Amino acid sequence: MPPLLDADDPNSLDIVCDVILVDWYNAGIDTFDIRDFREEMELHYQEMGRPVPAEIADPQKLVPTLRLLQARMHIVKPTRITGIEWQFVRNGNGD
Repeated sequence: MPPLLDADDPNSLDIVCDVILVDWYNAGIDTFDIRDFREEMELHYQEMGRPVPAEIADPQKLVPTLRLLQARMHIVKPTRITGIEWQFVRNGNGD
């Protein structure tokens, strides 16, 4: 049986991003730090025994992670202009 997620798939970053957001949303997390989110993505790849994609491998480079979150601004939004802290859009707080 093939794995549910092929870490070599070019869309794997998007899939891992979505999986983490769903997990955190369902766990009742309201806000999160982009650095913690990047680290969680890295851990998912390590747990799969796969190399961490270069886009998220360097904890000092948050722009690729920022872009992943910006593509999902219908479910998350930054709490400050810096884009470090993010929150889930719940109960109409997306304005």
